[in-house]
Amino acid sequence: MKKSLMAVVGASVLALVTGCASTDKEPLPYQGESAKYIYAKGHEQIQNEDFYDAIKTFRSLNAQYPFQKYTELGNLDLIYAYYQNNDSAMALGLAQQFLRAYPTSKHLGYVYYMMGVMNFDNGRGFLQRRLPYDMAQHDPQAYIEAYNQFKKAVLINPKGSYVEDATRRMIYINNTVGEYQYNIAKFYFDHEAYVAAINRAKIVIKDYPQSNAIQDALVLTIQAYDILKLPDQSEEYLEILRKNYPKNSYLKSLENAAKKQTVIFK
Repeated sequence: MKKSLMAVVGASVLALVTGCASTDKEPLPYQGESAKYIYAKGHEQIQNEDFYDAIKTFRSLNAQYPFQKYTELGNLDLIYAYYQNNDSAMALGLAQQFLRAYPTSKHLGYVYYMMGVMNFDNGRGFLQRRLPYDMAQHDPQAYIEAYNQFKKAVLINPKGSYVEDATRRMIYINNTVGEYQYNIAKFYFDHEAYVAAINRAKIVIKDYPQSNAIQDALVLTIQAYDILKLPDQSEEYLEILRKNYPKNSYLKSLENAAKKQTVIFK
């Protein structure tokens, strides 16, 4: 049963990496050369940024030597080559196939990292990557997928060479998605949909507590509860704000208002 499953997965991987070349009449490059030799040539092409030829070379490696050591390494380079050749859809598909074909590979962390990078780029879109744009206004689904993939990559191999970059991107995503959720909460608040505003702000508080939007979300929640005349709930979140962000400007404004009230009644 296990052998049968591997055969199915292997066939799907081979179809993915060779399918685009199935109608080509030209022979596979490096036909008859060893797996080690073909991998070395493909890796050299990667280093020279000759990604188009590298793709053809690694396809040939897959076709001639499926499921060998150098083929596994070649598929890692092939994912990268497709990505650099502006074919993220193919790169993502190959990455997903890699996870199924090599479930115990020591390189899974890198594959998840590359998937994260591609979803990170997809989250921004073509124009957003090239023009000034507030990503907190953009649908964050691809960013959320990227965050989860970066997280897996770091957990699998905390000492990987990609960990620093993955962590940096995770911080960015956390701030961006947190601000996106807050912007929705603020929209509801401004349109007097206070319950909806509270519910959305609580997503920031619960799921993105380390984001830059956390203080604004707490303040909005307090204000919404005050408007709804729910003082106990308002005080609960006010205490959270006091405990964690004692220098918050909203707290300062409350203190100043209290001082003015004291002066008036003296």
